[in-house]
Amino acid sequence: MIKDFPLDFARFKKISKPNQCLALPGGFQASEAPDLLSGVFKASVAEVREAWLEIARSQSRVSDIREEEGQIEAVQRTALVGFPDWITAMPVDLGEGKASICVFSRSKYGIRDMGVNEKRVRLWLSLLAHKLPAAG
Repeated sequence: MIKDFPLDFARFKKISKPNQCLALPGGFQASEAPDLLSGVFKASVAEVREAWLEIARSQSRVSDIREEEGQIEAVQRTALVGFPDWITAMPVDLGEGKASICVFSRSKYGIRDMGVNEKRVRLWLSLLAHKLPAAG
């Protein structure tokens, strides 16, 4: 597993390599600008957590799922070579019965990932949006 887990989503700095993707809720105070915005759901943090875990467990080549300090970490191996990519997620309470999620997906090896991390984050956020009602 990785040494920067749990991840401080508010303060961490992305590395200069393009093989990573950060998704944050709109308005989340962070030192890094997100690559994508995560949705806002009419759900509790616990419901977002459970839905995210279901998604992670349902994906191919995902292993080593663990939780610590309110965060979820999973490893998904690349299809061709089996290199590990790390996905760290943290459900966040937005108040008034709303929640969202911070997600950081990155490759352990290499410099370029042919967009795999961004595609993964987009897919998993899309699956999350199908599991939970959007906050209106």
